[in-house]
Amino acid sequence: MYLIDGVQVEKENFILPVENIGVWRGDGIFEAIRIHEGYPFGIDLHIERFKKSASKVFFDDINFENIKNDILLVAENFQNGYVRTLILRNEKDTFNVFCFYQPPIDVPAYFTLQTQKAYWQSGGDFIEQDVFNIGTKSTSYAMNISHTRQAELNGYTDALLVNRENIILEGPTWTFGWILNDKIHVPDLDLGILDSITRKYLIRFGEEKKLDVSIGRLAEDELETIQCGFVLSTAKHAIPVSKINEIDYSHHPLINEIQETFKNEVNIERP
Repeated sequence: MYLIDGVQVEKENFILPVENIGVWRGDGIFEAIRIHEGYPFGIDLHIERFKKSASKVFFDDINFENIKNDILLVAENFQNGYVRTLILRNEKDTFNVFCFYQPPIDVPAYFTLQTQKAYWQSGGDFIEQDVFNIGTKSTSYAMNISHTRQAELNGYTDALLVNRENIILEGPTWTFGWILNDKIHVPDLDLGILDSITRKYLIRFGEEKKLDVSIGRLAEDELETIQCGFVLSTAKHAIPVSKINEIDYSHHPLINEIQETFKNEVNIERP
């Protein structure tokens, strides 16, 4: 299913002109939402982040209520998969909204990760209060994906990004979490990482006493001290990490608890 500015089109007409600045400058923002039996999980939080991203990169006069309705329309036609929505600036400083269905993605049962320096990330040098566009979910993902490709060439599932002091940041397209002393940890946003929706849920589960969750920082040389790591995103509700660099990890039962808590939350939220 394909929509351009709220109008449904056939796939052959779902066309993005090369003059669109989103193509040759990456001047756009996006959200991807997982569908659970026709329902886009976390839609309100995704729309909230979409609004913040729009304000950070000067997209004005966007009707997010219409976008929310488009997302709901696409999702209700499918049992699973994803709804992707992009707002891309065109050559005359106007914009178009592209909303479409994406089939389910094959996600590995375990991840292996290679740490890599992410020079373009603020990494804690700047925080959101210092720089207006930190935390934007933009379509400029080329550097992220190049790190994924490098990790794959080296025999790993994906990269694990670190700052200049080798503090763990996030993955190219997901949040990283770890388990230490039988407690769940996630990085803090002052590192300049994306304000992940699934990270928000995980922290809320901690506030609701469903899980034991803390916010902190982890250095690369501390990876040998943790019990397990996990990958967290819209598509990945806590996928365990079996290896980082040359360090192997065993499966930890808290991973199952995180996954089960997300399943329960989906059932609660879904109408």
